[in-house]
Amino acid sequence: MAFLIDFIKRKPLLVAISLVFFIGVAAFAMKQVEAYPNISCAPCHVMGPYVEGYNSGELLSRKHAQAGVTCIECHENTISDKVEETWEYVTDDFDDPPEKRKFDNAMCLKCHNINDIKAKTQYGNENPHDSHLGDLVCADCHKMHSKSKTSCAECHNFDFMKKLPPEWEK
Repeated sequence: MAFLIDFIKRKPLLVAISLVFFIGVAAFAMKQVEAYPNISCAPCHVMGPYVEGYNSGELLSRKHAQAGVTCIECHENTISDKVEETWEYVTDDFDDPPEKRKFDNAMCLKCHNINDIKAKTQYGNENPHDSHLGDLVCADCHKMHSKSKTSCAECHNFDFMKKLPPEWEK
């Protein structure tokens, strides 16, 4: 240990450059691995069902996977988030199931255009994206890791709701 302290005192610039290089390589590696949820997400056992749904099945997360959208494009994490999550995993001190994240419409509208959506979902006089209730929250109906459910169904029984794809509750 004394040798290490002596080396740091004699070569502080080399130590600093090495440290910056190591951190840079580690950050680059983390960024590359994030594109592969089987590697970056699945090792934590509570993430297994989410990754499985992303890789197969009929949920909205699978539709996003098929479109080339990676988990991290919606589940953005800072370096401090990653360190905290890693620490929680290593110390076995994490929520099971994980806390449900809340996404506002801005997250969805980064990729989806609301006017295009309204045009595609006009069913006669009915349009779930042009509601009499005003602006809706996408996530109130659209679920990534469980079956989606129309909020319209709380009061209405529109014909289009009977023809929804399998990832929707009927």
